[in-house]
Amino acid sequence: MDVCKDVDNYMQYIQQHRRVLQDAKKRHGQRPHDRKDRHVMLLEFMMVSMSTTQRTGKKDTQNIHSSFVPPAYPPCTTGLKNLNPIKIEDLRLETHHRGRFLLLRVVTPPNRMTGILVLVEDEYGDVVILQLYQQEDESSRPATSVVDKGIVLIVKEPFFKVTASGDYSLRVDHLSDIVFLNRDDTRIPQSWRPRLLEIGRCANTLKLEGNAHVGKGEYWQAIEKYSNALVHSSAPSEMNVIKRNRALAYLKTKQYDAALSDTGFPEFGEEASEKALFRAAEALYYLRQYGDCYEVLEQLCKLFPSNHEAIAALTRARRRCDEGSTGQFDFKLLHAEAKRYSPPHLDHATYIGPVEVREVSGKGRGLFTTKPMEAGDLLLCEKAFSHAHVDDGEKGNANITLLVNVETNRAFMGGQADLIQSITQKLYKNPSMALDFTNLHHGDYKAVDVQSVDEQPVTDTFLVERTMSLNVFGCPVTTLKSHTEVTSNNFSKENANFHSCGIWIKASYINHSCLGNVRRSFIGDMMIVRAAKDLDVGTELMFPYEAPEGIYTSKTERKFKNWGFVCTCALCEDIKATKSSEITKRKNLLAQLDHLCKSGVIPWDMSMKFERLLKALNETYARPAEEVPRLSLWDPQLLLTRIYMGKLDLTKGLESARKTLQTLSFVVTGLDRTSEALVVLKWGHTVDHLVEVFLHARSALEQLGLSEKSKQAKHYARVAYRILVGEDASFGDTYLSFRNLK
Repeated sequence: MDVCKDVDNYMQYIQQHRRVLQDAKKRHGQRPHDRKDRHVMLLEFMMVSMSTTQRTGKKDTQNIHSSFVPPAYPPCTTGLKNLNPIKIEDLRLETHHRGRFLLLRVVTPPNRMTGILVLVEDEYGDVVILQLYQQEDESSRPATSVVDKGIVLIVKEPFFKVTASGDYSLRVDHLSDIVFLNRDDTRIPQSWRPRLLEIGRCANTLKLEGNAHVGKGEYWQAIEKYSNALVHSSAPSEMNVIKRNRALAYLKTKQYDAALSDTGFPEFGEEASEKALFRAAEALYYLRQYGDCYEVLEQLCKLFPSNHEAIAALTRARRRCDEGSTGQFDFKLLHAEAKRYSPPHLDHATYIGPVEVREVSGKGRGLFTTKPMEAGDLLLCEKAFSHAHVDDGEKGNANITLLVNVETNRAFMGGQADLIQSITQKLYKNPSMALDFTNLHHGDYKAVDVQSVDEQPVTDTFLVERTMSLNVFGCPVTTLKSHTEVTSNNFSKENANFHSCGIWIKASYINHSCLGNVRRSFIGDMMIVRAAKDLDVGTELMFPYEAPEGIYTSKTERKFKNWGFVCTCALCEDIKATKSSEITKRKNLLAQLDHLCKSGVIPWDMSMKFERLLKALNETYARPAEEVPRLSLWDPQLLLTRIYMGKLDLTKGLESARKTLQTLSFVVTGLDRTSEALVVLKWGHTVDHLVEVFLHARSALEQLGLSEKSKQAKHYARVAYRILVGEDASFGDTYLSFRNLK
């Protein structure tokens, strides 16, 4: 939805790889006999790594790391004890070795490209490339802390494949399909074990080493030390200290479920530890369990009243609870934060208004109102489940990920590719948050029904990809910025789709209609959904997945192909029913209007010709404007309104403003110089220039001495602004050119 689609730019690339994939499939089940010598593979790997390092080190370069996603396959759901070992030499090409596992040792430093690549060996000295995907990016976690020379690991149900370059490799797409072994794990062969094992070393020594890693910011290494210390400790008091320390490292690596578990939550014992309580509160906060977080902090402040950090955290948690329960947000603060932070990830709660998810015949599920709502009312102010920010103005070094899925004919570049990785990591690290995401619509993709194996979460990258592709929203940093660009004519159609994107769980249940009854807007990673019309109880919420154009093009039928439906809203049905001769006539009239506009500033005496063209254009529509908006009419009609207002022809200016609203399916009374009250009986289709229409009406009414009607026009302008931008705190500042709006 409003997200940048790169597939068309890479169709040739996709077709080329489809042929490579077809050739590879012909070798399914083969055991390769032309594998390269170990020394050759080591040399080639190191040369490629050096080349990657040199490219990423150059200034003002963009490095596109591409990866072709294999046909979807499920993650391993079998416990290790039920898997049998296999050797590298016994691997078969293009095969998922179900029921088997590989025990491997890394023999090279990692090379980070789209995934992380290393060369690995088995106990028999055979080597192969191992590709690990959906790992954290380098800025979050260095590749060397994920996998490095000397590390021993297990690949469950290994997938052995032909690479695009013709080499052979193991590919791991699911995070749960790889198990990293601690250095003193008994499954490591004797010949691979380091001379100085941590067996026999005391827990306190290992704990202190973990503390030293924390001091250096090496949190993953600290977790390993603390985990080993727990193995060598039997004293409950010592184990509690080690767990509290490990909880801090878990927090730093965003493993909030594990951190919470290490604190002992919800039972902290008779002598609750100050650190355990504080770290439990932190974990709950980041898991967005603000109510539980508040209760823990209340307990902490009661037991340790001099803890100023806890008092500040309690205040913060109270704010989140208030936001979530009341929907009261400081939108000016949100705008300031979105401008200040990059990425614009804001520290605020989600507000879910009077809505509920229900089954919808033929559509799966939808979101419905549970009480009447008026235009402009807040329905959702939702923080993204996951958000990927792309700085479109960023210059200099940039590593861009391109994922190409030949099976689904889709390509994900930049934001969407990053979003898949981000969501996959989140589900793996914090399985308590997974259900909200995995319950979203994922088409006909069949997900596994196992959530954990060997006490570890099972994550399915292909489920994440499919779910993301059907529920992703493109988003600007703020809709306010986009709104001001549109209204100042600095916005092009190319900018209508955004590289930054995210997943908003509750908003994902809103189904499509080109003529929606709600409108979404963004401030950072917060999505705001407001009623765009007056809504009765039990009304299904709808908004357009793609902005309606009001004309039929060759792309119209394909617009919603990704979601598997053809839109049957009143606008689409009207477009289909319109005769081709009328469409041709409409295009010719629009071309004449466009030519008239481009001929320079329209002289006042040309307004008559402009009106004649608009009247002719209006007559190409058959259905009443009240039923179906006439989207090709409102823009030139607004231009005519500006002309009359510029001439101070207030009567015609009001009439033209009324006609502009009518083209958008509004039903309005009193938009004239009579004493009849100005009332919007029915809200129509909202566009960014709607605010301007009401403000022109306000200006005309004010100059005509109709102050009450002028105030009402200003009120409607503010409501329209609130619908479009998500808030009205910035209304006066945005429209300073119109007098006395504060």
